[in-house]
Amino acid sequence: MRRPGPVLCAALAVALLAPLPPAAIAADCPLDFSWPNFALIASVCSDQNGHSKCCRYINAVLAVSSAMYANTTGTLGVPSELADACIRNISDTFVSNGILPTAASFCGLGIKIQASYQCVGMTTILQMLQSPNFSDVTRNCATSLPDDVSCKRCLNSGLSYLRHLVGEQDNVTLNTCRDAAFVAFVSQGNISTLDTAGCFFSVQGLSALQVNISTSSPAGYPAPNISPSPFASQIPGEHVAEVPSNHHRSYKRVLFPAIGALVTGLSVTLLVVLILLIRRKCKELEKIEGINPLKVLSSCVTKGQEGTSTIFGRFSYAEMRRATRNFSTTLGGNDNATIFKGQLSNGSVVAIKRIESSPKQDQLAFCKEMEFLGRLHHRHLVGLKGYCLTKFERFQVYEYMENGSLKDHLHCNISRLMFHSHSMSYATSFVELCAEKHSSLCSVR
Repeated sequence: MRRPGPVLCAALAVALLAPLPPAAIAADCPLDFSWPNFALIASVCSDQNGHSKCCRYINAVLAVSSAMYANTTGTLGVPSELADACIRNISDTFVSNGILPTAASFCGLGIKIQASYQCVGMTTILQMLQSPNFSDVTRNCATSLPDDVSCKRCLNSGLSYLRHLVGEQDNVTLNTCRDAAFVAFVSQGNISTLDTAGCFFSVQGLSALQVNISTSSPAGYPAPNISPSPFASQIPGEHVAEVPSNHHRSYKRVLFPAIGALVTGLSVTLLVVLILLIRRKCKELEKIEGINPLKVLSSCVTKGQEGTSTIFGRFSYAEMRRATRNFSTTLGGNDNATIFKGQLSNGSVVAIKRIESSPKQDQLAFCKEMEFLGRLHHRHLVGLKGYCLTKFERFQVYEYMENGSLKDHLHCNISRLMFHSHSMSYATSFVELCAEKHSSLCSVR
């Protein structure tokens, strides 16, 4: 027998040492990765702020390829002994198609995103379809999912199913069972896979081809409907799926008008309460100032002599209290009246006479007195500046006598005895005043 020549041996050595082509490497992994839109995925993963979206695309690619494989085998994902090979295969495929090598690591490919979908002991599609409450997922997701309302209903149903299935487990278990439920759902082939993927993973343009699970792939495995797990968006700590942005915008359209209506309602309520408080305060003031002075005066004030007028102002009870510092500046008085020193808001100093009486006691006499004093002007007579009329009290506001009253000067102590001429002057002025008052009273009658 002839020995092989040196040339043949060298050729054989080169063939054995040469790197295997990607097709040969992929022979160990039964998943088909020929259909995704790698250009779009590479663009998404190149964005430093788009890691979450990049991970959703990677998870969707692996889940869809697993669904294609499960359509021929009936299993949930690839066998566990082939899982590592498939993870290496998809990583190499991503890198060879321009996706950053770091994308697989920060998305947890092989840790969070797995290729073997064994969930709480279930390994086949039939077991998953027969599990409790999965029929609710099928019923709620078996409609057109691009609609926001339908998508939300499907996502909520899937999340409820998953929580009842695995309870409070770690994120890896939740993610694995989520992808297993996705594979089982899309294997039924009763809904558009691309529409379902858009809802489950919030991804668009995932496939470069219009694939369908019922058609075979170039690698000899059926191409799947591209659909992710309906409840992935609400699993804690996971970046894989989320409700489409249009759905969040619909929430805002409802939320903002609701907040506006709430603020308007509170404002109206506060306004009503304020009005009620004001009315209550007014009623309290009416109890104090129960008499309408204008009405009383109009019923009793008559015209005086021609050329005379009653010029005085009306003050409120609050003004009287402020002017006398809450009635603390007493000058004197008797059993029926008290005189206070006060200062009005304009700065003028006055003497305020406070008269206590019943609500309608001597109203006519009070009016006549004010009418008379308002018309009376004399250099030796204190002028009336105004009045205040309340339900139980009456006030007369006079000019303040800085040098004291006539009584003070007539009854002073021995050290301040007046000269005889001054006494006669006071007496003469007093007589003139009495004569003037007498003539005024006669004219009024």
